[in-house]
Amino acid sequence: MIIDDLDSERPRPVRFPPDLMDYAQIAVRQLEEPFTPDFVALIHDESPMNGCALVTFDHELLLENGACLVKVGRMDPVAALIVWKKPIGERLVKMGLQYLE
Repeated sequence: MIIDDLDSERPRPVRFPPDLMDYAQIAVRQLEEPFTPDFVALIHDESPMNGCALVTFDHELLLENGACLVKVGRMDPVAALIVWKKPIGERLVKMGLQYLE
């Protein structure tokens, strides 16, 4: 599970900043090939095996505990779970995704 250091005293998994110019693509409507993204997000940070934190515009399709396919940077799309969401301002949301593969 992805742990946000603001909400827990447990050790936080190792995180890496994204490569410059990398971004993420999220698919929630079609969870099969071909990968058809519904949203684009900025990469906040990445964990090598666990998941990532992304920032994007909030939308009713981006549900906590909702399944998605995510393509982070140059990696191939993988199945993921939206573990948590936190609002940033009026329209933006930061969300933590856990890779399922």
